[in-house]
Amino acid sequence: MTDRAIAIAQIAISIVFLVGYFCLLGMFVMGLAKVNPDYKDIVNSLMSVLTAGVGAILYFWFQRARQNHHAQPG
Repeated sequence: MTDRAIAIAQIAISIVFLVGYFCLLGMFVMGLAKVNPDYKDIVNSLMSVLTAGVGAILYFWFQRARQNHHAQPG
């Protein structure tokens, strides 16, 4: 795989995950997603894991930008 293909895959996966996360979060906030009380703990755990994934994605992109900035020959 070329560097360009890897970059496109990273961007696409990041966008799909973030759009899906915020759509799901918005559905919960607006009351469009109803959770059966029996599954409330499971859904809370799932949302916690997804929220951690958002942090990991943001860390990846900001860390990557900082490394590329310092790596340029001067």
